Amino acid sequence: MLSSLSVEWLLAIGICLGILLIFILRKIHSFLSDFFRPFKKGKTYWCRVTAVSDGDTLTCYRLNLRRSQTKIRFAYIDAPESNQEYGDESQRLVKKLVYRRFVRINITDVDRYGRCVGIVYRRTRNVNEELVKRGAAWVYEEYIKNANKRQHWMALQNQAKKQKKGLWKQARPIRPSIYRKQAKS
Repeated sequence: MLSSLSVEWLLAIGICLGILLIFILRKIHSFLSDFFRPFKKGKTYWCRVTAVSDGDTLTCYRLNLRRSQTKIRFAYIDAPESNQEYGDESQRLVKKLVYRRFVRINITDVDRYGRCVGIVYRRTRNVNEELVKRGAAWVYEEYIKNANKRQHWMALQNQAKKQKKGLWKQARPIRPSIYRKQAKS
């Protein structure tokens, strides 16, 4: 059948097939590089939590062939340090919510220490918001650019304060950022 076609037609078919092959190879390359790439800002990933460092940091591995293991910092919140008052309780709460479970993480940023910062979801529950609601963490207002979002998060924190939940049971809880500065000096 091809032998009956002229040279010009064979050349045109060859060029079309070559372009199609290049297109398919680029799509395969793009898919595989996304599949094997570790966490990337602006993307959402499924992963399994393997460790909880403190009330706002966990380690998980992505569900891909490479099993990319990464430290994740919870976005928009600051939980007490492990050696700070209510630090152990905050860490226990995070373990109870996500340890050894599959979670969905929406990466919002990468911090100066190279940790991915993101919003962690367990099923449909926003774990970051849950920690604030239960009084296990402060809202990190400085990192919330959107005014409506900041107002929402502050309302959650004020509700927990009003109900004296978690760390708000204390008379004067110290923000972790202030605690860290005091510990350095």
